[in-house]
Amino acid sequence: MTETTPRREQTRQRLVEAAIDEFAVRGLDATSVEQLCEAAGFSRGAFYSNFATKDDLCIAIMEYHRDQVLAGLSKVFTDIPRGTSVEWVTGEALAEFFRIVAPTEHFQRTLMEIRLRSTRSPELAERLEQVSRAIRPGMHDFIDGLAEKLGVEFRLTTAQLLDVLESLFFYDMSSTRTDVRDVIGPVALALSQPKEN
Repeated sequence: MTETTPRREQTRQRLVEAAIDEFAVRGLDATSVEQLCEAAGFSRGAFYSNFATKDDLCIAIMEYHRDQVLAGLSKVFTDIPRGTSVEWVTGEALAEFFRIVAPTEHFQRTLMEIRLRSTRSPELAERLEQVSRAIRPGMHDFIDGLAEKLGVEFRLTTAQLLDVLESLFFYDMSSTRTDVRDVIGPVALALSQPKEN
């Protein structure tokens, strides 16, 4: 196993950040290793000393994403007071939730690119599922915690609700008709009801 040093971690991080931008602009399959390395300021050798394939880089992006999501949710939503209004949660809180899940449009597009690639690669799909298993419990806890503090329950399971919200979030990113973030809150509200005592 290759030793992980701070310098190696910095190199990997720069390659991940460059990939997020390059994949968003060019598309994952259309971005060459050379273009990635040029954007990160490295030689081709830097890529291959850190990743065997672009799929390995995709996993590194998703692991970075996992770490960002879990850290972001734990920082932002630990102290939401009881009695918080439903309107605030379905507006501001869910918007912040998705800013953590995909902080930039480039990140959002790159996540979509990776998902599309995984539909053509069962091996990548399985590896992504393993990373997703680490993210989902934190997202479930967030949604369940909000529902508890609001005194509501959802008409769907938490897993189903997350699937619906993610589908909305990644749907038709090029649309100029509406900002999907404005739709997510009302949908979540429509799928909730006061909790029975």
